[in-house]
Amino acid sequence: MQIATTNTIAKIAAVLAGLGLVASTFAAFAPAANAQSSTSSADLQAQINALLAQIAALQANTGTSASVSFDRDLTMGSTGADVTALQNWLISKGFTIAAGATGYFGAQTKAALGAYQASVSISPASGYFGPITRAKVNASAGTGGTGTGTGTGSGNGDSLSGGEASLTDYNFRSEDGSGDEGENGVDIATAEFDVDDGDARVERVKLTFVASNASLEDRPWKYFDSIEVSANGDKLGDVDASDKDEWDETTSGSDIYVLTMTGLDYVVEEGDTAELLFTADVADSIDAADLDQTFLVYVDNNGIRAVDGEGIQQYIGQDTDTVTFGFGAEDNGDLTIKSNNSDPDASILVGDADDTSADYDVFVFDIDNSSDADAIINDIEIGVTTGTGTSALNIIRDATLTVDGDDFDGDIASTTITFDDMDLQVAGDERVEAVLSITLKRSPVETTLVFDVVGSTDVDAEGADSGDNSAVSGSQTSSTHTVALEGIAVEPVSTSQSVVTPGSDATATYGTYTIKFDVTAIEDDAYIATTTSTTGTVGVTYAIDGTTYTGTTTALLTSSADTDTGYYVVGEGDTEEFTLTVTLDPASAGTFEVDLSSIRFNNAASFTGASTLTIDTNNSDYQTDPIYIAN
Repeated sequence: MQIATTNTIAKIAAVLAGLGLVASTFAAFAPAANAQSSTSSADLQAQINALLAQIAALQANTGTSASVSFDRDLTMGSTGADVTALQNWLISKGFTIAAGATGYFGAQTKAALGAYQASVSISPASGYFGPITRAKVNASAGTGGTGTGTGTGSGNGDSLSGGEASLTDYNFRSEDGSGDEGENGVDIATAEFDVDDGDARVERVKLTFVASNASLEDRPWKYFDSIEVSANGDKLGDVDASDKDEWDETTSGSDIYVLTMTGLDYVVEEGDTAELLFTADVADSIDAADLDQTFLVYVDNNGIRAVDGEGIQQYIGQDTDTVTFGFGAEDNGDLTIKSNNSDPDASILVGDADDTSADYDVFVFDIDNSSDADAIINDIEIGVTTGTGTSALNIIRDATLTVDGDDFDGDIASTTITFDDMDLQVAGDERVEAVLSITLKRSPVETTLVFDVVGSTDVDAEGADSGDNSAVSGSQTSSTHTVALEGIAVEPVSTSQSVVTPGSDATATYGTYTIKFDVTAIEDDAYIATTTSTTGTVGVTYAIDGTTYTGTTTALLTSSADTDTGYYVVGEGDTEEFTLTVTLDPASAGTFEVDLSSIRFNNAASFTGASTLTIDTNNSDYQTDPIYIAN
């Protein structure tokens, strides 16, 4: 800006005014003056004429008003060349500053500026030189303009190539039309434009927000925590959008608010397209009614300022190219308790008469977060159902819940195991596995254990960002586990099935089904009766699934184990293979399969005091394939 020249003119004008006063004094006493006085008067007039000529020469070079541009806010106490320039500009417009252009922003400058603001309807006319007044003065001084107009401000073209650049083909496109309470990194819009004839460095952007519904909260700082501008994935700058002092209201009561981001330093080379992405962090404290508010968002006609290689300021934007942005209810995570294929089948949990037992995994379920918002699980309570006359306190010594690799110790009560203060984060769109493992007390009570979790009542969770309660639904229940001082472990081996048609007589067709499994005895010998049936007190029970079955059924249990008076005997620590063979000769044609149901065992050749291991009906490893039998 040509401040020095303007200052020179102002000083000469001040001297000229002083000389004029002296000249008028001489004129008043002209009748009494001697020849020497006449000579002095002539000399004084010659000095005035010389000064007038100097002013004329300076004005010829600079124009009657130097072109200036202002880039910062000025107020009481501000100093510098731009303060001098503002004072000269105000004086040139007829607003009195008695002390002249001193370079210090004092009470006289404030009063003159306030008078100017009032004359152009800037409210409040406070004498503060902020963004609104600055834009008005820049435009009046010939440095503003709209669209692709130019200026002569303090920007420079260092490291920029080419000549005077032009900014064209502006477009403002919507990205995300809304954001939820507490949601971070929501893309609002992208401003793009072409840069031709030279490089340009984008230095400042003004983003304007206009509330659509005046009956709702219309101040944008109530809706946003921060707003960021970036280009090509690189952050250029951000603003604390929750601070109302960062927003300028264009006209008092207009509900039009402008957010200014400066110091961006984004270089766009000649021939390239600039893309400025505006991203927001949405506040987590929007009142429920105000969630219906939407904002019209745009960059006004000279809202984007750049400087080219010639040091000329270039502007672009378009206040009629707008997007809308609204708000959704706070997303706190949406959790569901779901099944897991690794949930253990019914099993025998073997206690130890002299010590605590081994660890048993007894219940596995999933926690699924279907929302894209993270959730924090605070507490989980797992219910425990035991056999008649017993409680979890009599049976379980320790309980651990492992969720996504993190272990949590449980507090055991009569019918519950509670895991408090977990502070477990389940990320948005993530599904995690929860595994409950227990140890049994020494000489536990022989009984059964079933575990369950109900999301709506047993899980306490909240949004990681919002702190409000998360929705939790779904429930899962474990298999029924038997607690005993001795037991068996069963593993599937194989299944097979076939249809047999003797000769050519279809009425003689029958099916043969085979299920093989291993039995391991734990802590003591295991005696398994050789008898089989679909019901009753037998060694092995099975079920016939498919078409309603009537007809002749035969079943046989064989094993590599030793026998003892109608029992197979599996020695402690040994494993033996068992084979269940079932033959179905149906009265009517149909499709049938055979499933292993349970295995009953004892530590002696007796059913008295025997235990039953129930096979999970959903475990396909213990189920044959269904086959069609013609008869």
